[in-house]
Amino acid sequence: MNPLLQAYDDAANRAATLRRPLLLSHTKPDGDAFGSLVAARELLRTRGADPLAVSFDPLPRTYSVFARFEPVHVLGRDVPLADLDRCDGVILLDTGAWNQLLPLEAWLRASSLPRIIVDHHVTRDIPADAIILDESAAATCLILYHWADHQGWTLSPDAAAAIFIGIATDTGWFTHSNTTPDALAAAARIAALGVAPNEMYQRLYQTDDAARLRLRAAALSTIEFAAQDRLAILSVDQATLARVGATLADTENLINDPLSVRSVVVSVLLAEQKSGPVRVSFRSKAPLSGLCDLDMDVAAAAAGFGGGGHRRAAGARVEGPLPEVKRLVVSRLTRLIEDADAARRT
Repeated sequence: MNPLLQAYDDAANRAATLRRPLLLSHTKPDGDAFGSLVAARELLRTRGADPLAVSFDPLPRTYSVFARFEPVHVLGRDVPLADLDRCDGVILLDTGAWNQLLPLEAWLRASSLPRIIVDHHVTRDIPADAIILDESAAATCLILYHWADHQGWTLSPDAAAAIFIGIATDTGWFTHSNTTPDALAAAARIAALGVAPNEMYQRLYQTDDAARLRLRAAALSTIEFAAQDRLAILSVDQATLARVGATLADTENLINDPLSVRSVVVSVLLAEQKSGPVRVSFRSKAPLSGLCDLDMDVAAAAAGFGGGGHRRAAGARVEGPLPEVKRLVVSRLTRLIEDADAARRT
């Protein structure tokens, strides 16, 4: 049997033994993370389970589209840590890395509960009893769609909508290099079930408040270029967030703006937190003849700072003051870009 189909069956068999599974995704959840939590909760309910979907962070206004669904509980606000002991298994969605689960890392490491992972990321270090891993998948929500289809599970309207949102956001509304025929076909089949793409687009991308637009303007005013304009750097500090009335969650997708510049191959966004390490996000363009002559793996770049992710989208948390972190990141990425350019020319 195809290994991926076998993984679907193994995970389904393991999930069938769970009555109260804990569903978790990574910190700083994006559309695919929230979509996976909602969709997995709906799918498992159709199998007779009573899953507990938990997020480490409240729903940011960037993803207010998810307010249409039953809320995902926030750890510490809606669900105390002690309540997790009533769960009989753990399902990790859209992550398989300890450094993306820091608020519960100690609890998870100490737990003997069976563990299932459903993920599409390259970076992973968490063992599990069953793993559905498809690095070629555009989104974890796309994996959930195929898992449900293979098992013959019916998609509820909420599951279908959540999966569509996860696929659409992780592909940049079907514009990123991970927009495969498979992702488009799945989105089309979900749309045929009654999910309206135009409505989802409006709810996702046309509901910002003024503070977020002010933040975008402020972030773009910090733009710097390096490596012969192939590297673009944006910075957002706490003073800027306070001045424009925005939050860290409002930085979502700002990193994509510099990629509109023809020469830029890699875009970096550094975001200062109130306490703790600086959040560093990385994006790169896919090679394209006549437009982009370098193939930069930003997951590898992020790994150099203890992070990870995908070839075209990755992140890390780096200790230190924002100016010093920026210096380190720019220095390393400039060197990587120059090395890649030299290798291309030889």
